[in-house]
Amino acid sequence: MRLGILAVLLTAVALNDGNAQARPQCITAAALCVEFVTVPPGTKRILVYRSHPLTAPNDSITRATIVVHGADRSARFEFRSALAGAFIAGALDYTVIVAPRFSTNDGTGCSDSLATNELNWECDVMRVDWRLGGVARNDSTLSTFDAVDALVKLLASKAVFPNLKSIVLAGHSAGGQFIALYALANQLHGRVGVDLSYAVANSASYPYFDDMRPTQAWVSSSNTPDPGDTTKVPFASFAGSSACPASNSWPFGLGNRPRYAARLSEEQLKRQLVERPVAYLLSQLDVTPFTGGYYGACAGMLQGSTRLARGVAYHSYVSGFTKTHRKIIVDGCAHDSRCVWTSDDVVRTLFPRR
Repeated sequence: MRLGILAVLLTAVALNDGNAQARPQCITAAALCVEFVTVPPGTKRILVYRSHPLTAPNDSITRATIVVHGADRSARFEFRSALAGAFIAGALDYTVIVAPRFSTNDGTGCSDSLATNELNWECDVMRVDWRLGGVARNDSTLSTFDAVDALVKLLASKAVFPNLKSIVLAGHSAGGQFIALYALANQLHGRVGVDLSYAVANSASYPYFDDMRPTQAWVSSSNTPDPGDTTKVPFASFAGSSACPASNSWPFGLGNRPRYAARLSEEQLKRQLVERPVAYLLSQLDVTPFTGGYYGACAGMLQGSTRLARGVAYHSYVSGFTKTHRKIIVDGCAHDSRCVWTSDDVVRTLFPRR
């Protein structure tokens, strides 16, 4: 069905209402949809897919959605999926969709092709990679969070989009982890003249403020499509930090933060997050247990055994501090961003009405 939606979407290019010249759209993943955005203060840049040019004045745009790819760095796939969601929402005419690509080429595990002056990010999560706000391999003064800052400022510029009212920053999987951390750490919220909100989909981990974690009894019983009463996840202090030293370190906690996030105290970070609107988009069927690797080690397993469990638990945890965060269980979806971005509940979050 969703592939059919994309076919209809592409057909719409030829059947537009005659306003295409006034409101040019790029709604494929072709080369015409690609643009480079410079990340100040230097000349280094990132590649983005976008549905409208980011430098041509356009007074029809009132909303923007930035969607961050997963670990495979397939920005064009996220762009297409977000386009499909915007089509379902009837939001293409007034929404600019931007999908940045955090390219990585470390000569071993990741080998993306890089353009001249394109920023090259870390590929290995153990080395604080792009999803954790890490710095570029070819410019240690710039982080991926700085890159998104540049995008937000560009979109919020009245010279380009004079009627823009809001920006939704969304990400799935590794992109969801990126957004969860960016929502906590950025200093643009409330300072760029447009509303910012955040959508975190199926992240592998979440930043806890203290040593409270879901009880092991709850974690052991949470590996089902229906975790039960998700409003009352029990928590307890984790006293074994010496046996699991990473449990309170970034991205599982606030310790050992990278440069961008280290500029603020832990109390400031906590205050920022609880004041900001965040939606946790959790797939009902994303219940494959972690069995090893970085997120299957003790620091991750303390947060839950599956992505669904971890998201449910974290929402319950932050709900003890704030009422600005909400949870959406996405029916019928597993670990699939196309399914999430085009679901009925989610399109209303990513593409709010004018």
